[in-house]
Amino acid sequence: MQNEIGPVMGWYPMPTTLVGTVLENGKANFLPFAQVGVMDHGHFSIRMDQRHKLDNAAIEKNGVVSVGLVNQEILKAVDDCGLVRAGKNVDKSDVFPYHFDELEKAPVVENAPVCMTCKMEQVVRVDIFYNFVLKPVHTCVQEENLDERGKIGYEKGKPVLFEFQSAQCLSMGKVLAPCWNYGRITINK
Repeated sequence: MQNEIGPVMGWYPMPTTLVGTVLENGKANFLPFAQVGVMDHGHFSIRMDQRHKLDNAAIEKNGVVSVGLVNQEILKAVDDCGLVRAGKNVDKSDVFPYHFDELEKAPVVENAPVCMTCKMEQVVRVDIFYNFVLKPVHTCVQEENLDERGKIGYEKGKPVLFEFQSAQCLSMGKVLAPCWNYGRITINK
């Protein structure tokens, strides 16, 4: 039996991500995030609160951003960027090793299991949130997180999931079954 618990957003857990920008002072800045959504096969969105004025302004001005998945190995540093190192007067450019591709203001976090550099296609403001519609331009994956076909092996990279209701970080579980085949029922008559 299901219980009605009210109008609760039930789409959590979500991947914990790390947003990378370059601020007006020319320094890389990193912000942990867990409000992401796939829009189609070539676009996704990140939703950022208006309190993140520096990052929002940097994304709008530069038109580019990086978004990386977080695993347990970098989780403490990511959390540090959101709590201890929060604020406009704190330099976060030394927290992660990074480089730039041709999207020069989207720092690629080298120790993230997966990091995408993206162009901003659109920003939609809803209430106190900036919803940035992004198109990935480059996706960088640590070699040990690739599967035998050269695709992202998420079970290898072990992305961290964020659960909003209990404010906890969860680990991604094991592979349960292949999609588009597992539920197939064949009846021979």
